[in-house]
Amino acid sequence: MSSKQGERIQANCKTIWGNHDDYDLSIENDHYVDYQCFVRKDFGDPYEPALAMTSCCPSSDAAWAELDRMLGLWASQVKRGTPMTKDERLETFGGPKGKHKAVLSKFMDEFQLREGAKKQA
Repeated sequence: MSSKQGERIQANCKTIWGNHDDYDLSIENDHYVDYQCFVRKDFGDPYEPALAMTSCCPSSDAAWAELDRMLGLWASQVKRGTPMTKDERLETFGGPKGKHKAVLSKFMDEFQLREGAKKQA
């Protein structure tokens, strides 16, 4: 990750979750093929729950680029101050090049159906 990319990611974290905290950025791999980036509040404990994570990416550079892309879109929406539409959620969290949009869309639709059924019960 370049220092400019890291600064941009940190700035987007502060826009999304607040300027009062520091954020720990980390990358993990499965020692075979896949890399994922994680964002956690920096309390000095690497086992804090993740605030955000990327989907699996084929390289560390691709994972950092995906985190940068995802948080950039999310921060833009937060600055705008309106709720995310389904299309914006799919664009933001649908993975690199929209790779996971179809499955995420199906999940969101099913979740909406179940939440609607709960409210009617």
